[in-house]
Amino acid sequence: MEEQEKMPTLEESFAQIEAVIGRLEGSEITLEESFSLYQKGVEQLKHCSQLLDTVEKKLQILSGDGE
Repeated sequence: MEEQEKMPTLEESFAQIEAVIGRLEGSEITLEESFSLYQKGVEQLKHCSQLLDTVEKKLQILSGDGE
């Protein structure tokens, strides 16, 4: 079996999003590079949203509100 790729933590994802924003704001890049960076940023935002949803569900279960 292949080892699964480790998913980034929330903090790592935020750092990657900040790096993408910095590249988009700070340097002259081609339209293709901009689009690729934008896609990467959106993927990281989706990952962050999924992580936060998971934490929220766990908190609801622990507090008894998830029943």
